Amino acid sequence: MGRRRLQHSRRELIEMAFGASAVGLFASTLGCDSIADWVSGDLPDAGRLLSQDRRAGHQVRDFAAKPRAPQRPSEKHHCVVIGAGVAGLSAAWHAIEQGVEEIVVLELEDEIGGTSRSGSLEGFQFPWGAHYLPVPKPDNQPLVHFLSQCGVLKVASNAALEVQEQYLCREPEERIFVADQWWGGLYPEAVATPADLLELKRFRANLQRLAAQRDVQGRPLFILPTRHCSTAEQARELDRISMSQWMDAHHFDSKPLRWLVDYACRDDYGLNADQTSAWAGLFYFAARIDPISGESQDVMTWPAGNGFLVDQLAAPLGNRLRLGQAVVRISPQDASSKTTALEIDVMDSHSGAMSTLAAEHVIVAVPQFIASRMLDAAWMSSLGIERETPPNVFSYGSWLVANVHLSERPRETKFPMSWDNVTMASGSLGYVNATHQLGMDHGPTVLTWYQAIPADQPAEVRQRLMSRTWEEIAETVIMDLELAHPDIRRLITRLDAMIWAHAMPCPRVGSIFHPTRHAAQLPVGNVHFACTDLSGIALFEEAFDHGRRAALECFA
Repeated sequence: MGRRRLQHSRRELIEMAFGASAVGLFASTLGCDSIADWVSGDLPDAGRLLSQDRRAGHQVRDFAAKPRAPQRPSEKHHCVVIGAGVAGLSAAWHAIEQGVEEIVVLELEDEIGGTSRSGSLEGFQFPWGAHYLPVPKPDNQPLVHFLSQCGVLKVASNAALEVQEQYLCREPEERIFVADQWWGGLYPEAVATPADLLELKRFRANLQRLAAQRDVQGRPLFILPTRHCSTAEQARELDRISMSQWMDAHHFDSKPLRWLVDYACRDDYGLNADQTSAWAGLFYFAARIDPISGESQDVMTWPAGNGFLVDQLAAPLGNRLRLGQAVVRISPQDASSKTTALEIDVMDSHSGAMSTLAAEHVIVAVPQFIASRMLDAAWMSSLGIERETPPNVFSYGSWLVANVHLSERPRETKFPMSWDNVTMASGSLGYVNATHQLGMDHGPTVLTWYQAIPADQPAEVRQRLMSRTWEEIAETVIMDLELAHPDIRRLITRLDAMIWAHAMPCPRVGSIFHPTRHAAQLPVGNVHFACTDLSGIALFEEAFDHGRRAALECFA
């Protein structure tokens, strides 16, 4: 541990991460009169700051703006998948299941998984992003089939789903720090009045009613995957208002409930409740309600988070998966035809060497703000197609994730460390414990800490976040952990952090049913699209479904 000078004061770090209102809380909770000091407390001797490959991304952007120099293809494939996140890997997995062998997956980064990637160090596995998956409902047959193939679950003779016990989140599942100690569950019951509890009961009854609702065509209002949801006017009306406005209209004023709903919006969408489409806010709760029990579906998790599922999707690929490959342009071999074979210009992100592949089909499994730059501009113009990415529809939030290595566990008050651990007063999303699922409740562990950064001007936030140093981020993370664990600083042996500048699509008010989003799902000739921003909801189930849909468009 050592003391290091920061570019910003501790007060400024708190304001940047959690807002100006949090300064007083940190000062009072940490007992720190010198919250504005420019010198931090002790920081770990080991750690690094990671981020997505912006350098290669900018090279791609610059190259795509230049006229294309024709080059003879060095390889030909039936299908090229661009992007090895969950959507791209799902597309490849489904293509291979259908017997398509001539397939290759190209990934810009040197790691697969996108925001579901994981890491390992000194015997520990831990997530760098998404870290759980609710048990699917039986009617989501494609996902049930995949999980059955992975050995995660099986379908019983009565059609019920049986999850292998080691994959179900073990107890205690979650806890919250409020009123100076830990309590079980995420609802802050410790500070709830009888009136608050009655309002919570009424809120849950509303959710159960919405979960059971069907439109005149029999489509549920909320279901996974979202493309099977109702698009009736009632659903569209919910998208036109914020989750906060819906709460106001239904007279949900309880502070503990409002906190829980706001936390849910930040947790799944990277937005505050007043920024989130009410449709998306209600979807978070209602889409996962078990129709029999009326409770939320059980959760599955792994020490590596959803990196476990990423590895299962990638397993059949072998050398058909190529890393460090940046696709800079997709062009037709015959610009006069929409269904012509395609040429894909690829740049090695390390050497800068260029090559060209030919393919009958291309599946673009990257966000729209990148995908729209890959398609040859002259080709799009000749077809009369303009792929818009308006920022009010395709908005992307920034996240900060840190993996904090501990030599031993901090002292606890009342309720023991759980899988998911949240501090009510904090602006962060808390942390998950990497060794919880292994039954290792004592000794060293890794805590994966999450911070979504809601913003009305996300581009400004991205720039500010990318300018921060490892020392500043480490100090921010540790100060937040100290709110519930005053002794944790001395236990930290290493702190690695990841900046996700474009972590996930944000379902802002009016964006879910915007016609531009639907149009972006449609193929352009033999180019097909698969990414969670096509539905506006960044969930594994959505990425998996978009990949499957794109594969079926190509090969069904």
